[in-house]
Amino acid sequence: MNWKLRFYLTVMLFLFSASTLFAEYRAYELEVFDRIANTSRKVITSFSPSDFIQVNGGPQRIGIIIRASWICYGDTSLYKKVCPTPKAINPRFQQGDRVQIVLKKHLTDQWLGVIENSFFRPGLRSNVYGVRFTERGNLYTRYYESNLKKV
Repeated sequence: MNWKLRFYLTVMLFLFSASTLFAEYRAYELEVFDRIANTSRKVITSFSPSDFIQVNGGPQRIGIIIRASWICYGDTSLYKKVCPTPKAINPRFQQGDRVQIVLKKHLTDQWLGVIENSFFRPGLRSNVYGVRFTERGNLYTRYYESNLKKV
């Protein structure tokens, strides 16, 4: 077989195999605050938080808290839905549980909060929990399972 034929066969093989590849994207669960209507809502989107703010009225209109983020495989073209949040694996805490933060030398050490959501992060091999601190100005942040203790 001459080199030209071998080259064209290799190119054709590459082009046909490339059509089966998928992209990946990051998905976000956002808590969106409308400053004018004084309302909030939860949204799952593939828009980055900064893009979401710009598309939905700008920073004067809305504010955002990132509740969770994860990697999805595929794409969202043609109005496909974003992949769902990865469920926590054998979670120690459930939504609504009161927990105490156990992080020595951390600002939030010993704070009491309520679990709002949980999801699994494969890259970290850990469950991550979203905790709301209502007594601290309704602050929301995320913690690993090992940094929480049930109250």
